[in-house]
Amino acid sequence: MNKFVTWLSVAISLVLLTTSVSSADSRQLLSSFRDWDAFVLKTDAGETICYMISVPKTKNPKSLRHGNPFITITHKPSREIRNELNFIVGYPFQKGSTVSVSIDKKKRNDLFTEDDGAWGYDAKQDDAMVANMKRGNSLTMNAKSGRGNATSYRFSLSGFTAAHNAITNSCR
Repeated sequence: MNKFVTWLSVAISLVLLTTSVSSADSRQLLSSFRDWDAFVLKTDAGETICYMISVPKTKNPKSLRHGNPFITITHKPSREIRNELNFIVGYPFQKGSTVSVSIDKKKRNDLFTEDDGAWGYDAKQDDAMVANMKRGNSLTMNAKSGRGNATSYRFSLSGFTAAHNAITNSCR
């Protein structure tokens, strides 16, 4: 569990840095739902951002240093953004590569990559992936690092629906 707390701290720090929030912003843990944690963030600019976060259960190949990968689903109601999926790995992806996503070894989607992050191509894709994640048990991300190494991450979807309900209710 201490490893999870360390990863979670790193992940939250990265989320906060990527959303350009200041030290006056307040973040609150809504709750932990098995393998997912749900948060609400109120920025000093008055924006409310709700997000859920998880870290992988497995990282392959085990011989590589993987950084601190994590996945988030974010709602930003003031910008009319819902279900924004973001996968961060902590190292640069291979330029021009995609991340392949499968839920329960089916429902394959590709995410575009930039630096160490990957996202869905549009809101429709994000919504479809979230709907499939609610019904699924595990999610696998397959990627290629900037050095050309094939990598794979398996995330548990246990607690996903409850965490999603929590952020949705907090960001109406």
